[in-house]
Amino acid sequence: MTSSSFFRWFFGLDVIPEGADGIQLTWQYPPAVWGWFLMFVGTIIIVVWSYRRMVGSRFTRFTLATIRGILFVFVSALIAGPLLQLPITENQPDWVAVLVDRSRSMSVSDSRREDGSIESRDGVIRQILQNNVWSDIQKESEIVWLGFHASAFNLDPKQLQEPDGWSTDLTVPIETALRKLAGRPASGVVIISDGRTTRPIDRGVLRALQARAVPVFVVPLGSADATTDLAVTEAEAPSRAFIRDQVPVVAKLQCVGGAPRTSIQVDLIDEKTGKVIHTVEVTPEEFVNQRAEAVLTGVQSEAGPTRWVVRVRASSEDLVRANDEQAVEVDFIDRPLRVLYIEGYPRWEFRYLKNLLVRESSFESSVMLLSADRDFAQEGNAPLERLPQTEDEFMNYDLFILGDVPSGSLSGTQITQIKQAVSERGAGLLWIGGERSTPNSWKGTDLEDLLPMHGVPERFDEAIYVEPTENALRAGVMRLGESAKERWPATLSPSGERGQLEWAQRIEKSSLKPTTEVLAQGRTLSGKSSSPIVLSMRYGAGLVVYVATDETWRWRHGIGETYQERFWIQFIRYLSRGTTQSDGNSFRLVVEPKQPEVGTPAIIRVEIQDPKAANTAGDGPLDVQIQPIETTGTPTEQAIQITRETSGWVGLWTPENPGLWRVRVESSRINNMEQVVKVIQNDTELSHPETDHPQLIDLATRTNGSVIAPVEIEKLRQLLPKRAASRERSILDPIWNSPAALFLVLLLLLLEWIGRRVLRLA
Repeated sequence: MTSSSFFRWFFGLDVIPEGADGIQLTWQYPPAVWGWFLMFVGTIIIVVWSYRRMVGSRFTRFTLATIRGILFVFVSALIAGPLLQLPITENQPDWVAVLVDRSRSMSVSDSRREDGSIESRDGVIRQILQNNVWSDIQKESEIVWLGFHASAFNLDPKQLQEPDGWSTDLTVPIETALRKLAGRPASGVVIISDGRTTRPIDRGVLRALQARAVPVFVVPLGSADATTDLAVTEAEAPSRAFIRDQVPVVAKLQCVGGAPRTSIQVDLIDEKTGKVIHTVEVTPEEFVNQRAEAVLTGVQSEAGPTRWVVRVRASSEDLVRANDEQAVEVDFIDRPLRVLYIEGYPRWEFRYLKNLLVRESSFESSVMLLSADRDFAQEGNAPLERLPQTEDEFMNYDLFILGDVPSGSLSGTQITQIKQAVSERGAGLLWIGGERSTPNSWKGTDLEDLLPMHGVPERFDEAIYVEPTENALRAGVMRLGESAKERWPATLSPSGERGQLEWAQRIEKSSLKPTTEVLAQGRTLSGKSSSPIVLSMRYGAGLVVYVATDETWRWRHGIGETYQERFWIQFIRYLSRGTTQSDGNSFRLVVEPKQPEVGTPAIIRVEIQDPKAANTAGDGPLDVQIQPIETTGTPTEQAIQITRETSGWVGLWTPENPGLWRVRVESSRINNMEQVVKVIQNDTELSHPETDHPQLIDLATRTNGSVIAPVEIEKLRQLLPKRAASRERSILDPIWNSPAALFLVLLLLLLEWIGRRVLRLA
């Protein structure tokens, strides 16, 4: 019957399916039994009263009364809302949420196969997802697939993308899974991950799992044992330098999982040629709190930008190869390094140092000996007849060397020009202490600010040896040995033959200025006392070095000028690099930090190198264009404005994509400048690639779940609880508004009307 289209139309069946059996009649507003009784009694009373005294035969009046009674009962029934009800039984299947880790740590290769070979965690995931256990589970349950790293997203297990998440948050995917399983019989949550997360799993999420009795089944990936991973986390080098300059490159190393078992090799490689420029060895003892530094030295003989790569030689046990290298860029300048050396009298140190300056072809030196007669021919390959007087004359020099010179030998203007050259232009200042005038003669002058200590040092009361510090190694100076392993020659150590210096100044550590760094210590032969003997201090844009002895010439004994030459040349080049940043420009573009991180504001600053030029540049803001060169994602060109402050123009830029960017300032008020900046992504995944299986195991334990090894993934089907449920419900279809109800009402009215017309009633 319910399959007939006329029947379905006539009774208004819109919801009940065709061919349904077991249809029942029910009421939307079912009256009580006494209500039905009153309705029948009332109907009988009305009908009897209506036709009791009517003319006509008793049969006719009874028939009409019955029709009216049926009409009253039917209308009353329609008011109660008659419904057709079809009872049905629904089966609800289990629901299982599978969470698959897609962070970058999945690229780590630390999973050992049965044959002993190593496989990546992502490779293990792909094998797990190809297992037939999922099709078996899907026959009985519905599976919700989610990928996750810092966020959660829908996942197609048949089209798995490469893991690319920069961080992991386990709380987020579990919350997402609980929302998708809401109102459904949840059989469990399966987590396939190494357990690493940037924050602990939220307690609220754990309580929600426990309250809903949802077990968590974890499949730990990777090695549970601590495995060594070497990484070059950062590499620093001067942005500009002279050709043939020994440029220090400081590589910061990290070894996750403890110190390396053996010494590691760190190479400095020319990216263009692939040639290894320098190699250093870092021993396990040098790693403190899993971190160490390696200082490499590179030399370039051609001008122009050069890209070097710092790379560790990874062993077969190294977890991540992608973090084994970092690149630095250095722009080399081809011009002579210009030095002005002023000395008070011809002491031994002067005699050898001025010959070195003349002999070195990459130096353009002017040497002024103040005690010489008027007719004495001053030396250097750019000799002077007098000391510089004007600002333009002082602008010619990258480095000023002041020996044992009385402060009265220089005018106030000359002292001021040296100070400004260091602080504003980035020139270097090298002090060589002496018995007569340096540093005591300079107290109370403008150059006192450029001394790295307070007070006047006394003389050591016995001979000393020099011992370089780690600061010297990091700066790339005092590397006098014949190889990278021998940073300081054994022959210059206390147990050596030639390191003894008879005269030196003893500088108290308490007298050092706050920004001073100790590059070398002087230690007496007896070992009873020591004090800083070579000091470095940054002053404004430039650097200052103070050497508290003038007896490095004693290192010549028996071997010639090798050690003394290396000592002074390294300091001269180190101090002269400051002027390469401006190289005669009136303004200088600076981006700090040198390698900004994605999402972290970087400072873009245009520094004023020449105060005179600042007057013509005005006070208005400058426009900066930031263009992508080689970046990930889909970056767009950015434009910002930097505003005028005391020392120049300053603004903030927040990079959004890692890679190489060109920062360019174009303005008719200043020279156009640009700088290539490498933006890095804070890779918490590969910088700490170790697993965290205990966290996964704890999660499974707290939720009455299980830990399943990747090779035993078939066990998952038996471990998942059966929570399929059946429920009874009914399909209701109202018939009070159907054509059948209207037809019956009209039919009863028509029949009563015909009967009354037959009896000639009103």
